Amino acid sequence: MKNLSKSLDKFYLAGAWVSGALLLILCILILYSILARILGLFAGGATDVAGYVMAGSTFLALAYTFRNNGHIRILLVIQQAKGATRLLIERLALGFMTIVTSYLTFYTVCLVLDSLEYEERSEGADAILLWIPQIPMAIGAAIFTLSVIHTFVESISCPEIEHIKELDQEAQNEV
Repeated sequence: MKNLSKSLDKFYLAGAWVSGALLLILCILILYSILARILGLFAGGATDVAGYVMAGSTFLALAYTFRNNGHIRILLVIQQAKGATRLLIERLALGFMTIVTSYLTFYTVCLVLDSLEYEERSEGADAILLWIPQIPMAIGAAIFTLSVIHTFVESISCPEIEHIKELDQEAQNEV
């Protein structure tokens, strides 16, 4: 299980790197749009593409951020629980999150397929086929769902005492 976990974590890291590259592209697009306005040039659909790039970047970074505890978590209930009770609450939350992220991924993929089938285009000056910028979003949602399932299965298959102590220590650090 540890080898698979390490491989998946590297996969999530690759998604984060792609997300970072998309952020650089976003920066370039914004600078291009600003310079085009200053120089009186036509910027085309740079603003629209920047929005698509930002959405793709956000979704591709979700899995890595989740696995590295970078997501904001509400600890009002969890911080009061200790040991096995806290682990149970974490598992219930991960189970619920698995359902929600699976739902998100399913409908994001359906959105891409519908856009592809109906040949939907953006309303901007460039009229981009919408399935093109929607693909990174769907891939990011799928990777995020995989990371949630991975964490959920890991919490069930590796119920080590160290993990419970780690959760308790994490709660004390956050308070």
